[in-house]
Amino acid sequence: MKTYAKSLKLLLPVSSIILAGSLEAKSYKTYEDVPVPPIEWKAPHFDEFTIANGLAGVVVEDHEVPMVNFYLQLPASPNSKDKIGLADFAAWVLRNGGSTRVTADSLNELVEFKAGNIGINGGDEYVSIWGNCLTDDLPLFLSLTSDLLNNPAYPEEKIDLRRTSSLEGIRRRNDEPRGIARRELFSIMYANHPWGMDPTTSTINSITRDDLLAYHKSFVRSDGAVIGFSGDIKAADAKKLTEKEFGSMKRGEKPVVKLPQAGPAPKPGVYYAYKDINQAFISIGHRSIRYEDPRRYAAEIMNYLLGGGGFQSILMKKIRVDAGLSYGVGTSIDAAYGVEGSFRGSTSTRLDQSGRTMAILNETIASFIKDGPSKDEFQQAKDAYVNSFVWRTESSGDVLAQTVYHKCLGLPLDTPQRDLAAYQKLTYEEVLKAAKELIHPDQMVVVVVGNREKMDRPLEDFGTVSTIDLNIEK
Repeated sequence: MKTYAKSLKLLLPVSSIILAGSLEAKSYKTYEDVPVPPIEWKAPHFDEFTIANGLAGVVVEDHEVPMVNFYLQLPASPNSKDKIGLADFAAWVLRNGGSTRVTADSLNELVEFKAGNIGINGGDEYVSIWGNCLTDDLPLFLSLTSDLLNNPAYPEEKIDLRRTSSLEGIRRRNDEPRGIARRELFSIMYANHPWGMDPTTSTINSITRDDLLAYHKSFVRSDGAVIGFSGDIKAADAKKLTEKEFGSMKRGEKPVVKLPQAGPAPKPGVYYAYKDINQAFISIGHRSIRYEDPRRYAAEIMNYLLGGGGFQSILMKKIRVDAGLSYGVGTSIDAAYGVEGSFRGSTSTRLDQSGRTMAILNETIASFIKDGPSKDEFQQAKDAYVNSFVWRTESSGDVLAQTVYHKCLGLPLDTPQRDLAAYQKLTYEEVLKAAKELIHPDQMVVVVVGNREKMDRPLEDFGTVSTIDLNIEK
């Protein structure tokens, strides 16, 4: 045993010398030395059709597995101010209430037994019905979907259940401070606009079964509607099934009311909501560009650099990594179609560091506007964004809903591919210009949720202060 130990001691230095020599003799490449070919991505091939009643269809065939996704988008008018919440209410009760022919329990059991899915979402502009199933079960699933549209039950017990859960959600909406900050920011940026209004107990209590049936009748219409299929289905078969199940759908009796334009820009300043917590939750923002604006490509990369790129973003490095003031900070820019979108940012920090955090946030944004990122930072952000674009459109199912939406808007179906080409062509100068043109500190709405008495700086240091009323009935 002693002889073995002595031999081991003698061998160790020799092996270390051999290893060191071999490391010095070889040169190793890092990941930065490996050439990366440019990203090439081609949008899936879509077939299109239109049936006699005007319902349009798009199909992308992918026969790798015997499954099909379907997505039906029906144009709908925004809810009136006294019925805010009706669209979501109706979608939930329609799906969970079943039809007059198939009860909700029977529908759920059948869908579950077939290992498929049917879902319904209601929004300001569209009601969407989506699902997936095995190829052989697609006729059944489309028949069930058609039955929900043609013979909705809207049973009173489900209406009561949804009303109860909605009212409980409203009662608890001020429990989560991050949610308060985001909600109030939208309320200020889009005052008296559907995007800035949330359901209240009054609007939810006012919804009747007659309201639900009237709303249902308004969105079950073939004009402006689009159905999409992706997966193991041929275009000709998709058209035949669409004609069979949705061919009797009528055009709407009244035109769809378009989403209104946003009103006058809000007054910039600090909007404070008291909450007895040990942190400050901060949301900032102002209205921004529309989807139609060609600067939206530069705006996305600009946002990625400033705060949308996670740990690659400048704000994350300044506020979390360098200053250690927050676990998270980020920005986003939404270029909405037809209505002004928004530039937004958010973070949270302890109360006794809230003023310092807000100051660094403002200074970093101002510096970004003035000097912009370095060229290396720009190139890294552009490459990362372009690479992530491919993963966001990895399969035909991933792009189905997006493609149906593009079809509804009258946009080309290869819009994602055109977008990728636009991002690839972006220049450093275009992103610098976007930062100067699209971020406006003098127009910023700043929402702060917390206890100002425990903050390290007065809120007045950051602008005129207005108090937010958190009354859920406002």
